[in-house]
Amino acid sequence: MTRVKNLAECLGYIAPMQNSPETVTLDVRPLLAQGIEPLNAIIEAKQQLLPGQGFVLRAPFEPAPLYDLFRADGYEVEAKQHTEADWEIRFTPGDESGTVTRELDLRLLEPPAPLQKSLEAVQSLGRDERLTLHTRFRPVHLFEQIDNETTDFDCEEVGANHWVTTLWRISA
Repeated sequence: MTRVKNLAECLGYIAPMQNSPETVTLDVRPLLAQGIEPLNAIIEAKQQLLPGQGFVLRAPFEPAPLYDLFRADGYEVEAKQHTEADWEIRFTPGDESGTVTRELDLRLLEPPAPLQKSLEAVQSLGRDERLTLHTRFRPVHLFEQIDNETTDFDCEEVGANHWVTTLWRISA
């Protein structure tokens, strides 16, 4: 059994027999049949997924707007239509070795632009992404403004006026 404890699970719409440590299944068709908007249940289930854990969504239509939400966190999306009102969407986490690294070279920018660009990039950082920043100085102002409960970093001076800082998410 997974650790998902949310509205959908309380109502019995997460299929406990189909869950494994690798996958959580959420069927929103009964919620929709009762007139309940399922987005909150989907978001709650997504937020409680463990690293490397997959998610299967059953819905009466293709929920295409959710695809970018999951892809931003490194999930691959596969949709299969079983019948006209039965869709199965598999959100599979990316391979750990396939972690995406984005790099920003901010050494030519004048303050406060490096801090602003760094904060924007950190805010858009997905679960399976790393952000590498190249700056002329140790970005202490950035460290003061990031949420240490959700983001971790490593920073080192690699040359004269060249600091490399790598940031990653440690929780959602």
